[in-house]
Amino acid sequence: MLVYTFGVFAKPLAAEFKSSRGSIALAVSLLDLMVTFTAPGAGRLVDRYGARGVIVSSLLALVACLAGLSFLQPPVWHFYALYVLAGLLAVASAPVTYGRVMANWFDRKRGLALGLASTGVGLGAFITPSLAQFLIGKAGWRGAYMGLAAAPLLIAVPVVGIFLRGTPEEVGLLQDGATAPSTPAPRAEPPAGMKVSEALRTRTFWQLCGIFFGVGACVQGAIAHLAPLLTDRGVSGQSAALAASLFGVASMAGRVGNGYLVDRFFAPRVAAALFAGGAAGVAILWSGGTGYAAFLAAALLGFAMGAEADVMPFLVSRYFGMRSMAELYGCAFGSFTLGNATGRYLFAAGFDATGSYATPLTCAFAVLVLAVIATFALGKYDKRPAARKTRTASYAPFKDDLFLSSAR
Repeated sequence: MLVYTFGVFAKPLAAEFKSSRGSIALAVSLLDLMVTFTAPGAGRLVDRYGARGVIVSSLLALVACLAGLSFLQPPVWHFYALYVLAGLLAVASAPVTYGRVMANWFDRKRGLALGLASTGVGLGAFITPSLAQFLIGKAGWRGAYMGLAAAPLLIAVPVVGIFLRGTPEEVGLLQDGATAPSTPAPRAEPPAGMKVSEALRTRTFWQLCGIFFGVGACVQGAIAHLAPLLTDRGVSGQSAALAASLFGVASMAGRVGNGYLVDRFFAPRVAAALFAGGAAGVAILWSGGTGYAAFLAAALLGFAMGAEADVMPFLVSRYFGMRSMAELYGCAFGSFTLGNATGRYLFAAGFDATGSYATPLTCAFAVLVLAVIATFALGKYDKRPAARKTRTASYAPFKDDLFLSSAR
């Protein structure tokens, strides 16, 4: 609602505040920075208190921020303040909280479940810009923000409040892949896995954060500047927009495909292949590719970006278990959003300094190659946390998967 519709509102907001587009765009970077710092806290709340109440509260905060945008008046810091508040209070409407819910429900097919659920992000990115443009045409930009506020209020809040169940045990079911114990458990035990303090002392955790920071910076930086990059080379605005649309479609397909593959193959190898495709896409753009080559590059970048909402939580749950999964995923997601903000800025700064995107693309290619190497260097899933809890699984495909949830 805030990020993917931003380009549609950029011109009317710049005119309203008599400001540059760069000044208006700073709001998205501030949002990303807030998410970087608040996503771990949202994850901790979900780990401790469950998902439904946290998500509903966050959605209501998002509604309030969107409605507040319709009443904006100069100066421009009012606009920044609402985006900062959205990053602080609405962060639980991001993938972090939903990723924990999906991981609670699914184990054997966790990757596919995460991938299917996260296609909603790509679908929203596809629908909301056109919806916002339609509303602007009918009611102006202020009315459009009020119309967007109605969507989470009338759709998301009731759906989550009425239907969402954070764990299968709430409705008397078992996690996918688990079997009922022969005797009832004497007391409820916390899920198997590491505490946050334990995970923070591992090399793997920081390695994952570094990987997703680099991938977010390079892929988002390239995609954010794809349209101006192509039009600078003589490509029509319509073709440049089509390339951007292909990125969105590929990211949706990538989420499902990635999830299917990580259920069947060692996830770091799948992720490394996706990031290698992203590096190839950046190389195509660096070489001057236009036409079909540019479409291929956008698709490869979309597949790489598809890893953000399903491969990331999948890796966190497999390496560190479910005990503090949402908080640790929040940390990884925060590093990813920080990469997004950094990449968008550095691509723009590189162009301003050199008059070309060649240098930023060269640096992005090098960083993605390093991300591929670092992903291949990830070790096997750690077996030590599993000793804290009895394993009760009815299947054998994941012999080195440790964090199967015991059925209560």
